[in-house]
Amino acid sequence: MLLGMVCIPVTFSQSFEEVFFPDISDTPSASRSANFIDVNKDGWDDIFITNGPFGGQNNMLYINNRNGTFTTVTSDIIVNDNDRSDGASFADADNDGDLDAFVVTYGANGQGEKNYFYRNNGDGTFVYEPAIAMGLPLTYSETANWIDVNNDQDLDLYFTNSYQSLNNRYFENLGDGSFQAITNLSITSESLPSRSIDWVDYDGDGDNDLFITNQGSSNNNEKNTLFRNDGPNNFTQITNLAIVQDLKNSAGSSWEDIDNDGDFDLFVANFNNNGQANQLFINNNGTFTEDVGSVIASVATNSFGSSFGDVDNDGDLDLLVCNAYLNSQNTNFLYINNGSGGFSLDTTSDLANHQGWSFGCAFGDYDNDGWLDVLLANNLNDNQSNSVFRNTGTGNNWVKIRFVGTQSNYWAVGAKIRLRSTINGNETWQTRKITAASGYCSQNSYTVHFGLGNATVIDEIEVSWPSGLVETYSNTAVNGIYTAVEGDGVLGNEEIEFSKFTIIPNPVIDSITITTPAFSEFDALTFEAYSIQGMLIEKRAMSSKEKNIIDLSSFASGTYLYVIKNKNRIVDSGKFLKE
Repeated sequence: MLLGMVCIPVTFSQSFEEVFFPDISDTPSASRSANFIDVNKDGWDDIFITNGPFGGQNNMLYINNRNGTFTTVTSDIIVNDNDRSDGASFADADNDGDLDAFVVTYGANGQGEKNYFYRNNGDGTFVYEPAIAMGLPLTYSETANWIDVNNDQDLDLYFTNSYQSLNNRYFENLGDGSFQAITNLSITSESLPSRSIDWVDYDGDGDNDLFITNQGSSNNNEKNTLFRNDGPNNFTQITNLAIVQDLKNSAGSSWEDIDNDGDFDLFVANFNNNGQANQLFINNNGTFTEDVGSVIASVATNSFGSSFGDVDNDGDLDLLVCNAYLNSQNTNFLYINNGSGGFSLDTTSDLANHQGWSFGCAFGDYDNDGWLDVLLANNLNDNQSNSVFRNTGTGNNWVKIRFVGTQSNYWAVGAKIRLRSTINGNETWQTRKITAASGYCSQNSYTVHFGLGNATVIDEIEVSWPSGLVETYSNTAVNGIYTAVEGDGVLGNEEIEFSKFTIIPNPVIDSITITTPAFSEFDALTFEAYSIQGMLIEKRAMSSKEKNIIDLSSFASGTYLYVIKNKNRIVDSGKFLKE
């Protein structure tokens, strides 16, 4: 099935509704990491959640059934560790095309815990490798993140320690499925209480630098740290920028281009016994100015997870911040970007009014309708169920792209993507990066998402691959899901297979019969037919409980696109041939 190539009329609305999923929504747990990841490589984001109370608890994996439901995995080794799991990062460690996992744990009673590397079998099942190098040290780890540090196109691993003066650890990928500990670099020399790590090209010179948040203490001058990448395995600590000047209790950070000027700005999530204000820093070509007047910095709270995403598809990045462990704070923060890097606090949506404590959060489009959904890892009193919020927005256009490296690592971790379109009459450049972790403890979908507002075509997409190759794609249709393969020079339509409606016959002579899937609980179905150029030809209401016969006898011979929607959300799409 092809999703996308359809021009949707531009009317604006955006909201969230909490969706109940068996097991996901009704299993109390002490959850930490929220991950939207496609473990079985079928084009649909699955869900992974870590759990880590003091006594240990199994993690959770839910496979997307491509029909609005998930299947709970119970027997795989990845959900049977019964340990104090914290952060998780999925990446293709062996460059075989599927996502492997590294799950870090937090020690107890003065004793560090081992971390867990799980190798993907290629079908979304995993093998635990206890003897691999990065799983041997006993640590107090909170987050992990993959990047190609030494430019050999194999992903290396860096993870934090936040207790007992343990150094952060870096393991170099040897390219044969094994890893080697590297300890003689500046990025492994500190013994601070490190919580979160981001790989980001903050200075725009084409390589990935390292930013670390630390739980600061004035006694040890434990500020956040920044290491500039000066070549393979050569890092210089930077101490003269605003982002490393404050002594805060920092838990997490998120880097994205919030003002669409081409460089990556920084959000820092802070916490304290009585709350502490978060921080927003605007990047000015490698130097930073703190926006102390932003609403983002106006409240003292306990924040941990955070993530940027364009939740209203208007062409700029909004911000979700998770709060926990402060009795006076039981809601998260959803900040909506006004288009120039300023924000307003959402107080009305279901997502903004969710009650409890959330540790990690992630953006992903689990139903493949072009609107970013939200996963929350909740942990109020170590006994709260997790949450999925479906984005019910309509109107604005979008595009999603999956990147496949050939010379670069397979999932293109470290790539930078720039997109140019005309939104509200203005030429707009947007920038994204592909990372293996998002904010504190969590991970957004690998499928890159851009909101496009009322843009009717994407003028240009520029991809800077980790290998150094730069490719440009021109005049791309909006509302599509595409695949970019390094070196091909063209975007391919992603074949998204829905657990779909039955539509027969195809080719069509006079009419088609549409049968709704047995699982459906739809209540407002519509059928829309479009010309191959995207012009709406036919729209009619459908019954959600019976077979629907659609008369197409007036259609001229040719190929058409169809979309089936439920309350403006795409639930199936494809092509038919009229004879």
